[in-house]
Amino acid sequence: MIKWDGHTHSEFCRHGSGEKTKLMVEKAIELGFQVYSITEHAPLPPGIIDDPELAADFTLLPHELDDYFSHLTDIKRFYSGKIKVLAGLEVDYIDGFQDHFDQFTEQYLPYLDDLLVSIHMIKGKNGIAPIDYSPETFDSELISHYGSIEEVHRVYWQNMESLVNHPVHPTLNKRLGHLGLISKYIKRYPIEYNETGYKPDFERLFGLIKNNGWDLDYNVAGLKKDLCHDVYITETMMKFCRRHRIRLIYGSDAHDVKSVGQFYDIYLARARDSVPSN
Repeated sequence: MIKWDGHTHSEFCRHGSGEKTKLMVEKAIELGFQVYSITEHAPLPPGIIDDPELAADFTLLPHELDDYFSHLTDIKRFYSGKIKVLAGLEVDYIDGFQDHFDQFTEQYLPYLDDLLVSIHMIKGKNGIAPIDYSPETFDSELISHYGSIEEVHRVYWQNMESLVNHPVHPTLNKRLGHLGLISKYIKRYPIEYNETGYKPDFERLFGLIKNNGWDLDYNVAGLKKDLCHDVYITETMMKFCRRHRIRLIYGSDAHDVKSVGQFYDIYLARARDSVPSN
C-alpha cells in the first residue's frame, strides 16, 4: 500500500502557519510518506468576496498562480527520488458558478497532477456564504436564512450531488475534498443523520460518487476542531463508502508542519481495511 497524504497546503496559504512548504515535505519524508499532494486553495470566482484582503485570506489570488506552480515545480525537482510530490489545487465548486469552474480547470489542466474539488460555500442570506468560516457566520448567514440546521444540511447535500454529477476533464485524478465539512460545528448545531431522513439521499449520492468515478478525501482535520471532533467522513458515511467500494485517500489537510501525517493511525484503523484505499 502506498503511503499518501492527499490533502495539504503550502507557504502560500494566508490562513495557514506560513511555514515553508519544504519543511512540510520533509516532515512527510520523515514519516515515511511516499506520495504527497500539495493542494492549495484555488482563487474564487470574481465577485464572491469583494474585499481583496479578505479574499486573500481564503485562497490564492489569480496573479499568484504562476508563482505557486513554479514553486511546486522546484519542490518536485528538489525532492525527486525521496518522495513523489503531486502539484494540485483545491478548487471550490459553487452553485451558479459552474462555468467558471470549467474554464478554470481547463486553463490549469497542464499544471495539475491532482485535483481536489470541495464545497466551502453555499447560497446564504447575503449571497454566497462560507460553511466553515466561523460558527457565528454559519448561524447568521445560513441557519437564519434557511430556517433550520436540517435545511442547511439538505441544501449542502443538494449542492454536493450537483458537484458529483458535474463533468470534470477525464484526464484529471479527481477527489472530493472533506465530504462532511458541513458538520464542522456539529457540537453547537447538532443534527442526526437518521435512517428515515437521510438514507435515501445518501444511497443516491454515494452511488453517484462511485458511478461517476470520484475518490474521497478521508480528511482527518475535523478531529482537532473543538466543535467537531470527528473525521469529515463519519462512520455513518463510511457505511455507504463500504457498500459502494469507494476509494478513500488519506488527507491531513495540513496547514502547518505539525499537522502533516496527523491521525494517520486512525485512517489505517478505520478506513484501510474497509475499502480499496489506494
